Amino acid sequence: MKKLWYCFLKDVRLSVKSFYFFMEIGMALIFVAVLVFVVSETPSNDQKIYAVIESEDMMPKELLDIVKQQLPGIEILGSRGEIETALEQDRNAIGLMFYTRDGQPVFEYVLQGYESQKQRNILKTAIETGIASFLSGQEAQVQVTTLGSSLDRLNSRVNLIPIFLTLNSAFMGLFIIASYIFLDKEEGTIKALAVTTASVWQYLLSKLFVMMITGILTSFITVVLVVGADVNYPLFFLALIVYNGFGSALGLFIASFFNNMQEAMGWLYSSVILLGFASVSYFMPSFSPLIIRILPSYPMLFSFREILLSDGDVGYVLSSVAGFFAAGVILFYLANLRFKKTLTV
Repeated sequence: MKKLWYCFLKDVRLSVKSFYFFMEIGMALIFVAVLVFVVSETPSNDQKIYAVIESEDMMPKELLDIVKQQLPGIEILGSRGEIETALEQDRNAIGLMFYTRDGQPVFEYVLQGYESQKQRNILKTAIETGIASFLSGQEAQVQVTTLGSSLDRLNSRVNLIPIFLTLNSAFMGLFIIASYIFLDKEEGTIKALAVTTASVWQYLLSKLFVMMITGILTSFITVVLVVGADVNYPLFFLALIVYNGFGSALGLFIASFFNNMQEAMGWLYSSVILLGFASVSYFMPSFSPLIIRILPSYPMLFSFREILLSDGDVGYVLSSVAGFFAAGVILFYLANLRFKKTLTV
C-alpha cells in the first residue's frame, strides 16, 4: 500500500502541474456559465404567430378571444404582405390568413417551410378545436388521468447535467488517462517498472485514482453551482466514482494496445462518439432501440437523472453501479495483463 500511495502522490503532483487538469476545471466552469446565463430553467414554448383577418363578420371578437387563448403568441396584422415581411424578420414565426370564400370560412397557413408534420398538426388542431367549440356553442371537455404517482421532472437547465456528467466525467477520461500512459511510455517510466519492486497494477491504479479525483471535483463543482444542496450526494458520489473508474479502466485497456497517442486517437475518438449516441434516447425516450440501450452511456445517463430527481429510483442507480463496478474490475484486470505482457516483450 505504501508503494501505491507513493505512486498516487506522485501522479497527483504531476497532474496538478499539467495542462489537462486545468482544462477539465475550465470546461466545468464554462459549462456552468452556459447553464446559468444562457439556458433558461423554463423556456417558453409559445410561437410567434402573425395573422390577418379579412372579414370581421367571420371572426367576431368572441371567436378572436378563443383563438388568442389557443395561440397566445398571435399578433394581428393588416395584409399578407405584412405577414411575409414579418416572417422574413423572424424565421421562427408562422403566419395565418382568415378569410371567406363562397360564404365559407377559410384558414390559410403561411409557414416557413421547415415545420414538421407534427408541428403543422398541432397548429391546425389548436385553431380548429377552438373555432369548432365556438360555432357549436359547446365547451370542449377534456379529462386528464394521471397514471403515475409522481410527475417530478428536471427543469431544462438541470436536465442537461447528466450529459456533462456522463461524457466529461466518465468518458473524457479516456483521452486524458491515455495521454498520461503514452507520456510515460515516451519517457520510459513504464519499462522502468520492470526493474523496480513496484507492481504494474499499482502504477495503473494510481492513474485511475487521479482521474477519479479530477472527475469528482469537476462534477461536484457543476452540480453544486447549478442544482445546489437538493441532491442525494452520497449516491451521487458513489455513482460518480464507479462510472469514472469504468471509463478510466476502459481507457487503460484501449491504451494497452498502442504505443503512442497518434495510433490510439482514432479508437479513443470513435469510442466517445459512439457512447455519445445514447444522448439521443435521453432527450427522446420513445426512441431507444437495442443498439443504443446496450451502450454503457445509456444507463449512466438515466442513473444520473434519477439521482438529480427528488424522488428518483435508487434501486435502478444501485443496480447500474453494481454492474459497472464489475465491468470496471474486469477491464482493469485485462489492462493490467496487457501492460505486464508489454513489459516482458
